[in-house]
Amino acid sequence: MLPAGTFRMGRNTLSGNDTGPERDVQVGAFWMGVQEVTYAQYDRFARATGRHLPGDFGWGRGDRPVIHVSWDDARAYANWLSGQTGHRYRLPSEAEWEYAARAGTETFYWWGYKPGINNANCFDCGSQWDGARTAPVGSFEANPFGLHDTAGNVMEWVADCYNSSYQGAPNDGSPWLEGDCSQRGVRGGAYNKPVERLRGTRRGGLGPGSRLSNLGFRLVREP
Repeated sequence: MLPAGTFRMGRNTLSGNDTGPERDVQVGAFWMGVQEVTYAQYDRFARATGRHLPGDFGWGRGDRPVIHVSWDDARAYANWLSGQTGHRYRLPSEAEWEYAARAGTETFYWWGYKPGINNANCFDCGSQWDGARTAPVGSFEANPFGLHDTAGNVMEWVADCYNSSYQGAPNDGSPWLEGDCSQRGVRGGAYNKPVERLRGTRRGGLGPGSRLSNLGFRLVREP
């Protein structure tokens, strides 16, 4: 359970990239997955519903983060899990995701301003998986909120439409469902992305049908 709070979302930069304008956002309390959704979890859903089992490149399934899942696949899993448990599961809003990933910090990474060595799985993070494959979830230290792999391993889908700035974005923690909805937001960097992409404020967007080797998701459960 993550507590309600207000945080400074985004970062103003001289280059005027998509991380600004920086603004205060208020987020209500919510539950968030400690880890990215794994093959073990997703495969159970896929078999129960007759869906295609996503490939794993021979890297292994089990406790590795599921990849090759689209935005629609992620939402279908959340809806199925909601029906199985009686709780409402969904993709996090972009604001919820950043609030959770930064965990009360204001530095580039939740562990500080410098990338360091072996803090995450990315192209140049100094881990045994760098640039080659995903790592089993929970292989690195958790952030101050107790969440693993919010930086690196796989990029994670969020609920929002992707817009090239935060101009006009909601400040109540809800997903931004207006603008260019031909792309959906992705956050967090990945095993084959440079460490700079792991910064807590960095963003990206992909077509909702994208299924990539470096793209997965985690879920929010509403209180």
